[in-house]
Amino acid sequence: MAAFERVVAMGCVEVETDVCFAMDGRLLLLHDDTIDRTTDGSGRPEDFTLDELKRLDAGSLTDERLSRDRDYSGENPITLEEPLDAFGTALTYHVEIKNPTPGLVPATIAVDDDAPLQEAMRLAPVIRVACPALPADGPRAIRRCAVNGCAMVTLNASNQSRELVDMAHSLGLEARSSGIAARQRMIAATEIGCNGMTINWPDWLMDHVRSLGGDGR
Repeated sequence: MAAFERVVAMGCVEVETDVCFAMDGRLLLLHDDTIDRTTDGSGRPEDFTLDELKRLDAGSLTDERLSRDRDYSGENPITLEEPLDAFGTALTYHVEIKNPTPGLVPATIAVDDDAPLQEAMRLAPVIRVACPALPADGPRAIRRCAVNGCAMVTLNASNQSRELVDMAHSLGLEARSSGIAARQRMIAATEIGCNGMTINWPDWLMDHVRSLGGDGR
């Protein structure tokens, strides 16, 4: 939860998170397929109840790329409902499902392959759906997104280009960037016209946008 609190304090208005099921069907926020890297537990989340997962420490991850202003040990895993309840419509939530599971589509109304995307849009027409464009599938994926009624296409920093962004825009799609792990790639994404990006350092992006005369959002 500290991560959501921090981005709100920084002035961010959009957040990205990954969701999966716990054993008892609760919606857990977790990036990886297992709990090994980001908690002091081990195994797959679907093998534990939410109560069991809530007892894990999810705040002690060591990552040489991250600097911390305080000790976050003792932060517990959270459900999708928790940030929604805490921040409501103050944030736009980009919810990613990397491993679609039966029942997860209606539970989260967000997916990342064509058939479930269509289901998500039928279930909740007001949501804005994004589909990823894999490195070897850029133009074809962009056309597929447009045909399927998506609002956005997500390009990877390793293969994004102004041509792909322009193509997306010409088809009425927003072009977003993912896999941003360095300032130079962040700057490159803004220079080719990406509408937004998933980045672990939003302060970099907000500072850069302000330097270009924007309001940092």
